[in-house]
Amino acid sequence: MSRLFLRFAASADAVEWLACADGEEGEGATVEGCTPVDELADALAELAPWAANAGDVVVFVPAAELLALSCEIPGRSETQRRRAAPYAVEEFLTEDIETMHVACGELVRNEPVRCLVIPRARVQSYLTLLESAGIAPAFMTADAMALPVAPASANVLFDGDVALVRTDNQIASVDVPNLAAALEAVRMDFDEEEQPLLRQINGKLSEIELTAAGFAAGHVESLPLEGSLLGFLASAFDAANAINLLQGDFAARRRTHAAWAPWRPVAVTTGVGLAIAVVVLVAEGFWATQRANALREDAQALYRDIYGVAQAPANPALRMRMRLGGAPAETVGFHRLVGNLGTSLQQLAGRYELRSLSYSERIGLGAEVIVPDYDSLEKIEVALAERTVDLDVVSAELFEERVRTNLRINDGRG
Repeated sequence: MSRLFLRFAASADAVEWLACADGEEGEGATVEGCTPVDELADALAELAPWAANAGDVVVFVPAAELLALSCEIPGRSETQRRRAAPYAVEEFLTEDIETMHVACGELVRNEPVRCLVIPRARVQSYLTLLESAGIAPAFMTADAMALPVAPASANVLFDGDVALVRTDNQIASVDVPNLAAALEAVRMDFDEEEQPLLRQINGKLSEIELTAAGFAAGHVESLPLEGSLLGFLASAFDAANAINLLQGDFAARRRTHAAWAPWRPVAVTTGVGLAIAVVVLVAEGFWATQRANALREDAQALYRDIYGVAQAPANPALRMRMRLGGAPAETVGFHRLVGNLGTSLQQLAGRYELRSLSYSERIGLGAEVIVPDYDSLEKIEVALAERTVDLDVVSAELFEERVRTNLRINDGRG
């Protein structure tokens, strides 16, 4: 499976990219470059066309734009703790929490939870830029989170005038002139008895600076950078040790792969055919409903005339048969039930999706429908009740911010 790694510059007007191909298409190739965001799609199409089918897209954003912290989050269940996370981190922020996006690491009860906090508008801007290039990422995190992590160690990656720092529970982006002071603070987080290992990658501090930061000479490693900086981050990245920013409202959407493209015309044709069929059924049902309403009015007028009452029942034919000792009327049938369903769905003004229909004389009409919310189900039930049709909600569940429900519809005899 091909993988695509992207890293935004601090200005977000340029992006570094690295595409790794597995299998026959790219024959194990690795291609990389740096390009303006609006030229990314063209660059990938020219230099790494197989990246269009990348099944795993990882995006690194500057760590300087995020706040990384650990805090206690109350709650008995994971859902409760995830909902409580914004309120738990609010005391550490100066901005309005409503404008911030909080992404959580593993939620363990009674243990501190690692969180990344970033303005919601910033995440949305990155996703919008990527969408314009036809890219839907599966993972987005801070670039510092791609650094290796191990107990009792700190890793520093030099990137020009900036250094990325990561320990077992911290990440930071530090200007190189302030790095020694930052490492001194990092060193204080370890036990006094510990001798943490400091790995310097693609650069190093002087021995005087390292001594001032509290790192002994025998516990410092300096490693050269083989290849590009993004190549190092991509090779070291471990999703299990990183926090995905694509949570909650920004949860990764299912990506449409290029392999699907040849089937789109067939899908469109099939969809149009189904839409026409549904429209025909709804129109027929609407006509049938209008005709049935007119017949019901005639029957009610006849009932009032025969029995001398001012108010006739909703189903006068059934009441007459009951008074005469006759058998109940037969079920209303498929077309009538579909018509009633179509009429009741009209009030949703096209905000519904009819997935499937089934029918049997014994159990009535079954329908799988996607509606905007649970209140819509009540509106449908009221509309059907007005037409003496019974609605049974077999199941209802959230589905892509809407409600997917299975309905069973029968005539309301008795």
